[in-house]
Amino acid sequence: MSEAAIIFEKVRAPMLGGDLYLEMELRIAAGACVACVGPSRAGKSLMVELAAGLVAPQAGRVRVLGQDWSEVSDDDPRSARLRVGVVLQQPGLLSNMTLFNNVLLPLRYHRGAMPDHHREQTVMGQLERLGLASLRDRFPAELNQGEARRGAIARALILEPDVLLLDDPVAGLDADMVLGLKAYIDERRAQRSLTVLAALRASSPFVDAADRLIVLCEGHVEADGTRDVVRDMVPPALRRYVD
Repeated sequence: MSEAAIIFEKVRAPMLGGDLYLEMELRIAAGACVACVGPSRAGKSLMVELAAGLVAPQAGRVRVLGQDWSEVSDDDPRSARLRVGVVLQQPGLLSNMTLFNNVLLPLRYHRGAMPDHHREQTVMGQLERLGLASLRDRFPAELNQGEARRGAIARALILEPDVLLLDDPVAGLDADMVLGLKAYIDERRAQRSLTVLAALRASSPFVDAADRLIVLCEGHVEADGTRDVVRDMVPPALRRYVD
Protein backbone atom coordinates (compact mmCIF):
# COMPACT_ATOMS: atom_id res chain seq x y z
CA MET A 1 0.00 0.00 0.00
CA SER A 2 1.28 3.49 -0.89
CA GLU A 3 2.30 5.76 1.94
CA ALA A 4 -0.61 7.95 2.98
CA ALA A 5 -0.11 11.72 2.85
CA ILE A 6 -3.52 12.53 4.39
CA ILE A 7 -5.37 10.34 6.89
CA PHE A 8 -8.79 10.94 8.44
CA GLU A 9 -9.12 8.51 11.37
CA LYS A 10 -12.73 8.12 12.53
CA VAL A 11 -13.24 11.86 12.11
CA ARG A 12 -16.46 13.49 13.25
CA ALA A 13 -16.88 17.25 12.93
CA PRO A 14 -19.99 19.46 13.13
CA MET A 15 -21.09 21.19 9.96
CA LEU A 16 -22.26 24.81 10.03
CA GLY A 17 -25.91 25.70 9.76
CA GLY A 18 -27.57 22.57 11.09
CA ASP A 19 -27.32 19.36 13.03
CA LEU A 20 -25.28 17.48 10.44
CA TYR A 21 -21.81 16.10 11.03
CA LEU A 22 -19.02 15.24 8.65
CA GLU A 23 -18.05 11.65 9.44
CA MET A 24 -15.09 10.27 7.57
CA GLU A 25 -12.55 7.44 7.54
CA LEU A 26 -10.15 8.13 4.69
CA ARG A 27 -6.59 7.64 3.45
CA ILE A 28 -5.10 9.58 0.54
CA ALA A 29 -1.90 8.19 -0.92
CA ALA A 30 1.15 10.40 -1.35
CA GLY A 31 1.26 11.80 -4.86
CA ALA A 32 -2.45 11.21 -5.54
CA CYS A 33 -4.82 13.80 -6.97
CA VAL A 34 -8.25 13.52 -5.34
CA ALA A 35 -11.34 15.54 -6.28
CA CYS A 36 -14.26 15.80 -3.87
CA VAL A 37 -17.65 16.75 -5.33
CA GLY A 38 -21.21 16.96 -4.11
CA PRO A 39 -24.08 19.36 -3.39
CA SER A 40 -23.94 22.44 -1.18
CA ARG A 41 -23.53 21.73 2.55
CA ALA A 42 -22.15 18.30 1.84
CA GLY A 43 -19.03 18.90 3.93
CA LYS A 44 -16.52 19.53 1.13
CA SER A 45 -15.10 22.80 2.50
CA LEU A 46 -14.97 21.35 6.01
CA MET A 47 -13.01 18.39 4.65
CA VAL A 48 -10.38 20.78 3.22
CA GLU A 49 -10.25 22.84 6.43
CA LEU A 50 -9.73 19.69 8.51
CA ALA A 51 -6.98 18.50 6.18
CA ALA A 52 -5.33 21.93 6.47
CA GLY A 53 -5.41 21.82 10.28
CA LEU A 54 -7.59 24.96 10.38
CA VAL A 55 -10.43 23.15 12.15
CA ALA A 56 -10.11 20.49 14.82
CA PRO A 57 -12.42 17.47 14.65
CA GLN A 58 -14.82 16.83 17.52
CA ALA A 59 -13.67 13.21 17.49
CA GLY A 60 -10.97 11.28 15.71
CA ARG A 61 -7.82 12.79 14.29
CA VAL A 62 -6.37 14.12 11.08
CA ARG A 63 -2.80 13.26 10.11
CA VAL A 64 -0.96 14.99 7.28
CA LEU A 65 2.54 13.99 6.19
CA GLY A 66 2.82 11.84 9.30
CA GLN A 67 1.87 14.59 11.75
CA ASP A 68 -1.30 14.79 13.82
CA TRP A 69 -2.54 18.38 13.56
CA SER A 70 -3.55 18.35 17.23
CA GLU A 71 0.12 17.87 18.14
CA VAL A 72 1.69 20.36 15.72
CA SER A 73 3.14 23.61 17.06
CA ASP A 74 2.97 26.59 14.69
CA ASP A 75 6.51 27.69 15.59
CA ASP A 76 8.05 24.25 15.03
CA PRO A 77 10.42 24.58 12.02
CA ARG A 78 9.69 20.93 11.19
CA SER A 79 5.95 21.55 11.11
CA ALA A 80 4.03 20.04 8.23
CA ARG A 81 2.41 23.46 7.76
CA LEU A 82 5.38 24.58 5.66
CA ARG A 83 4.87 21.56 3.42
CA VAL A 84 1.15 22.15 2.84
CA GLY A 85 -0.24 24.75 0.44
CA VAL A 86 -3.84 25.86 1.05
CA VAL A 87 -6.31 27.92 -0.99
CA LEU A 88 -9.75 28.38 0.56
CA GLN A 89 -12.94 29.76 -1.01
CA GLN A 90 -11.79 33.28 -0.17
CA PRO A 91 -8.30 33.57 -1.75
CA GLY A 92 -7.00 35.58 1.22
CA LEU A 93 -4.59 37.85 -0.65
CA LEU A 94 -3.39 40.73 1.54
CA SER A 95 -5.15 43.89 0.39
CA ASN A 96 -2.19 46.23 1.01
CA MET A 97 0.22 44.22 -1.15
CA THR A 98 0.53 43.86 -4.90
CA LEU A 99 -0.03 40.47 -6.47
CA PHE A 100 3.73 40.06 -6.86
CA ASN A 101 4.39 40.77 -3.17
CA ASN A 102 1.56 38.47 -2.08
CA VAL A 103 3.14 35.57 -3.94
CA LEU A 104 6.62 36.58 -2.74
CA LEU A 105 5.61 36.72 0.94
CA PRO A 106 6.24 33.03 1.83
CA LEU A 107 9.71 33.23 0.29
CA ARG A 108 10.52 36.31 2.37
CA TYR A 109 9.47 34.55 5.57
CA HIS A 110 10.86 31.09 4.91
CA ARG A 111 13.59 31.47 2.27
CA GLY A 112 15.45 34.47 3.64
CA ALA A 113 18.81 33.24 2.34
CA MET A 114 17.58 33.10 -1.27
CA PRO A 115 19.08 35.93 -3.37
CA ASP A 116 16.61 38.64 -4.35
CA HIS A 117 16.99 38.03 -8.07
CA HIS A 118 16.30 34.32 -7.59
CA ARG A 119 13.19 35.08 -5.58
CA GLU A 120 11.94 37.44 -8.28
CA GLN A 121 12.57 34.82 -10.98
CA THR A 122 10.71 32.23 -8.93
CA VAL A 123 7.67 34.46 -8.39
CA MET A 124 7.54 35.64 -11.99
CA GLY A 125 7.82 32.06 -13.21
CA GLN A 126 4.72 31.19 -11.23
CA LEU A 127 2.80 34.24 -12.40
CA GLU A 128 3.73 33.71 -16.04
CA ARG A 129 2.69 30.07 -15.96
CA LEU A 130 -0.71 31.05 -14.56
CA GLY A 131 -1.23 33.93 -17.02
CA LEU A 132 -0.79 36.64 -14.37
CA ALA A 133 2.57 38.22 -15.24
CA SER A 134 1.01 41.40 -16.62
CA LEU A 135 -0.93 41.85 -13.36
CA ARG A 136 2.08 41.67 -11.03
CA ASP A 137 1.70 45.27 -9.77
CA ARG A 138 -2.06 45.20 -9.22
CA PHE A 139 -3.60 45.06 -5.77
CA PRO A 140 -6.22 42.43 -4.88
CA ALA A 141 -9.06 44.97 -5.25
CA GLU A 142 -8.01 45.40 -8.89
CA LEU A 143 -8.23 41.67 -9.66
CA ASN A 144 -11.32 39.72 -10.66
CA GLN A 145 -12.31 36.54 -8.85
CA GLY A 146 -10.47 34.21 -11.19
CA GLU A 147 -7.29 36.31 -11.15
CA ALA A 148 -7.27 36.47 -7.35
CA ARG A 149 -7.81 32.72 -7.11
CA ARG A 150 -4.95 31.95 -9.50
CA GLY A 151 -2.76 34.36 -7.52
CA ALA A 152 -3.59 32.49 -4.32
CA ILE A 153 -2.70 29.19 -6.01
CA ALA A 154 0.63 30.68 -7.12
CA ARG A 155 1.33 31.72 -3.52
CA ALA A 156 0.32 28.29 -2.20
CA LEU A 157 2.79 26.59 -4.55
CA ILE A 158 5.73 28.97 -4.14
CA LEU A 159 7.41 26.91 -1.39
CA GLU A 160 7.14 23.68 -3.42
CA PRO A 161 4.75 21.97 -0.96
CA ASP A 162 4.20 18.23 -0.72
CA VAL A 163 0.43 18.67 -0.31
CA LEU A 164 -1.89 21.14 -2.05
CA LEU A 165 -5.40 21.68 -0.64
CA LEU A 166 -7.88 23.58 -2.81
CA ASP A 167 -11.43 24.67 -2.05
CA ASP A 168 -13.33 25.43 -5.26
CA PRO A 169 -10.18 26.25 -7.30
CA VAL A 170 -12.11 26.84 -10.54
CA ALA A 171 -14.52 29.49 -9.19
CA GLY A 172 -14.43 32.56 -11.43
CA LEU A 173 -12.39 30.83 -14.13
CA ASP A 174 -13.59 30.45 -17.71
CA ALA A 175 -13.21 27.14 -19.57
CA ASP A 176 -9.78 27.98 -21.00
CA MET A 177 -8.47 29.05 -17.59
CA VAL A 178 -9.74 25.83 -16.00
CA LEU A 179 -7.89 23.82 -18.64
CA GLY A 180 -4.78 25.93 -18.07
CA LEU A 181 -4.94 25.39 -14.32
CA LYS A 182 -5.42 21.65 -14.83
CA ALA A 183 -2.38 21.55 -17.13
CA TYR A 184 -0.32 23.47 -14.57
CA ILE A 185 -1.26 21.12 -11.73
CA ASP A 186 -0.47 18.13 -13.98
CA GLU A 187 2.90 19.69 -14.79
CA ARG A 188 3.77 20.26 -11.13
CA ARG A 189 2.82 16.69 -10.26
CA ALA A 190 5.00 15.37 -13.09
CA GLN A 191 8.00 17.33 -11.78
CA ARG A 192 7.81 16.09 -8.19
CA SER A 193 5.48 14.22 -5.87
CA LEU A 194 2.51 16.44 -5.03
CA THR A 195 -0.62 15.26 -3.26
CA VAL A 196 -3.69 17.27 -4.29
CA LEU A 197 -7.08 17.36 -2.57
CA ALA A 198 -9.58 19.63 -4.31
CA ALA A 199 -13.19 20.35 -3.32
CA LEU A 200 -15.34 21.22 -6.33
CA ARG A 201 -18.88 22.60 -6.58
CA ALA A 202 -19.56 20.90 -9.90
CA SER A 203 -17.97 18.54 -12.36
CA SER A 204 -15.38 20.27 -14.56
CA PRO A 205 -12.30 19.43 -16.65
CA PHE A 206 -10.35 19.69 -13.39
CA VAL A 207 -11.97 16.40 -12.35
CA ASP A 208 -10.23 14.77 -15.31
CA ALA A 209 -6.89 15.31 -13.55
CA ALA A 210 -8.04 13.32 -10.52
CA ASP A 211 -6.89 9.77 -9.88
CA ARG A 212 -9.77 9.37 -7.45
CA LEU A 213 -13.18 10.90 -7.00
CA ILE A 214 -15.04 11.23 -3.70
CA VAL A 215 -18.75 12.14 -3.64
CA LEU A 216 -19.99 13.69 -0.39
CA CYS A 217 -23.60 14.26 0.62
CA GLU A 218 -24.80 15.50 4.01
CA GLY A 219 -21.47 14.75 5.64
CA HIS A 220 -21.10 11.18 4.41
CA VAL A 221 -19.10 9.58 1.61
CA GLU A 222 -21.57 8.31 -0.96
CA ALA A 223 -18.96 6.98 -3.38
CA ASP A 224 -15.18 6.75 -3.56
CA GLY A 225 -13.04 5.46 -6.42
CA THR A 226 -12.16 6.15 -10.03
CA ARG A 227 -14.60 8.25 -12.02
CA ASP A 228 -15.99 5.22 -13.86
CA VAL A 229 -16.49 3.28 -10.64
CA VAL A 230 -18.09 6.25 -8.87
CA ARG A 231 -20.45 6.89 -11.80
CA ASP A 232 -21.93 3.43 -11.29
CA MET A 233 -22.14 3.80 -7.50
CA VAL A 234 -23.88 7.15 -6.98
CA PRO A 235 -27.66 7.51 -6.93
CA PRO A 236 -29.23 9.39 -9.88
CA ALA A 237 -29.64 12.58 -7.83
CA LEU A 238 -25.84 12.89 -7.47
CA ARG A 239 -24.79 11.71 -10.92
CA ARG A 240 -24.59 15.23 -12.32
CA TYR A 241 -21.64 15.92 -10.01
CA VAL A 242 -19.73 13.08 -11.63
CA ASP A 243 -20.63 13.31 -15.34
